[in-house]
Amino acid sequence: MPPYSTLRTFINSLRTGETNITRSLETVTNNAALRQDHAGDINSPPAFAGQFPGWLRRALAGAGMKPQEIAHIESWPPPAKDVVRQQVAHALTDGRTLLFRWEVHEGANPESHVHHESAAEALVVFRSPRSGVHLSALNFGSVRVEA
Repeated sequence: MPPYSTLRTFINSLRTGETNITRSLETVTNNAALRQDHAGDINSPPAFAGQFPGWLRRALAGAGMKPQEIAHIESWPPPAKDVVRQQVAHALTDGRTLLFRWEVHEGANPESHVHHESAAEALVVFRSPRSGVHLSALNFGSVRVEA
């Protein structure tokens, strides 16, 4: 979930698990030609440790991700980003489809979990701690999610 969202977007995301970030990640990571063209980066953990390579930033933006959403996922700790990179690397060889979802949980820290739905699909679930969700005190019209 991006750091700031409208209340309506937040509620829809809670209901469906889909966010603009998850939809954009699905579009980019399931692009077989893009995966093949950039297999070297995808198979190299340091390539995603800091700011993303230019090709990935352009691809995410082209898939509809806003600059603040790209900055949000670039700020994730390297191990969290590596969960996604590893799944894309596996998809290079086995051709599986990647699905992404988001949810709030009761834990203290953000988490990422991978579920292998079938031999053809992997589901990556990003979990934000409930303690990091704040409703705007001004007009209750926006929600800030810290992680």
